[in-house]
Amino acid sequence: MRWSVVRLIAAREVRDQLRDRRTLFLILGLPVLMYPLFVGVGILFVTALKEKKLVVGLVGVEHLPRAEADLAPVLGGPGGAAQRLRAYPSLLGPDGQFAPAYATTALDSAPLRAQPLDAATDEELTALLASRRVDAIVVIDPGTATKLDRDERPTVRVLGRDGEENSKLAVQRITSVLQKWADDVKGARFARRGLPPNFDKPIEIRDPQSEKTSEKKIADDLRDMLVKVIPFLLVMWMLTGAIYPAIDMTAGEKERGTMETLLISPAERTEIVAGKFLATTCFSFGTAMWNVTLMLVAVAVAPLLAPGLFGHGLISIAGLAACILAAVPLAMLFAALALSLGIFARSTKEGNYYMVPLFFVVLPLAYWSMTPGIELDGFTRWVPMANALLFQQRLMSVRPDAFPWQHAPAVFGSLSLCVALALFAAVRQFHREGVLFRESEAGGKGGWSLFGKK
Repeated sequence: MRWSVVRLIAAREVRDQLRDRRTLFLILGLPVLMYPLFVGVGILFVTALKEKKLVVGLVGVEHLPRAEADLAPVLGGPGGAAQRLRAYPSLLGPDGQFAPAYATTALDSAPLRAQPLDAATDEELTALLASRRVDAIVVIDPGTATKLDRDERPTVRVLGRDGEENSKLAVQRITSVLQKWADDVKGARFARRGLPPNFDKPIEIRDPQSEKTSEKKIADDLRDMLVKVIPFLLVMWMLTGAIYPAIDMTAGEKERGTMETLLISPAERTEIVAGKFLATTCFSFGTAMWNVTLMLVAVAVAPLLAPGLFGHGLISIAGLAACILAAVPLAMLFAALALSLGIFARSTKEGNYYMVPLFFVVLPLAYWSMTPGIELDGFTRWVPMANALLFQQRLMSVRPDAFPWQHAPAVFGSLSLCVALALFAAVRQFHREGVLFRESEAGGKGGWSLFGKK
């Protein structure tokens, strides 16, 4: 094989593809439109969620414990502290809204607005929910404050609309508020008995998440999601970047009548396949690089537009660079598979049909690699494509344990074997005159197709 001829053919194919506006739009233009759209939709979603207020109706506000006068400055010292602990906390603030200590709004939560309601029957409350005047209703048991003083257990009910997203969110938020308030009420009851507030928790359990702020938890969850999503996006874009050039270099050559001219040139057919493979790989990997560049721009711009949500580092640049290098074998695999399938087609339209089975194979493996709990092990390292995605996920993840380099030979070895088999199939097809010079009549009978005889 003469590498000078291979480079010449590859350069010729790249030059021809750069003149194709459709290919350039799918590979370069479409990501430019999509990533700003994704970032903008995400920011609009968070902004709309923050601006939306969930209305919670309160029935029986008069039965809640009232805020007692703070005698701590008068009593001073331990006596003032004891008096503050013994007082039942007030669920509502002076303005009639939920106390800030309980209704602190997280970044991913909509604020709550309390609306007192007159006492009503359950049927009237259900009708009130159905009218969408409120998103949830809290019904306070009559005599709640008196029952608490008598060490009884009053009931607080939460009502919502079934099957409605805003109501579900309001029920979740108000349930969290009531749970915080109930914990403080329990602490006050313990203080009245001379017990510490944490009397019912004889053992203190500390976990890594308990000391994190809500913003840090959201950033960690977002980073864990990106670790799985970014390799998946790279695979989809690399597959797109390989399919369209490969179809144009094979079926497109037949349509334009330039395949015969290329075959009578001094280049061997193996060199022709190698040149087309090199050009297709460049487009596939170039698509991945272009999308990574746009990702970095989006990550850099997002903190400026939403600093509260994107203030923490989401992506490791070193891990992302290693992920890109690990994508090279995938680009080669997609290029080889697309060429071996595209050569069967008599036209670009038929070539697109032949690429459908490739998606049916790639998508399940890609989704499987995103399954929670799936990691590189003695089995997954031998599964083509899924092993590369798991390898990329591990490169981007931030973990204290050592990187499983022992799986790398199996990962890249299995991918190399698949590339070699796909290239062997492509070379074999280029040596078959019946495949290269099939009749080009659309819908012609008696012709041979990848899916069987016509």
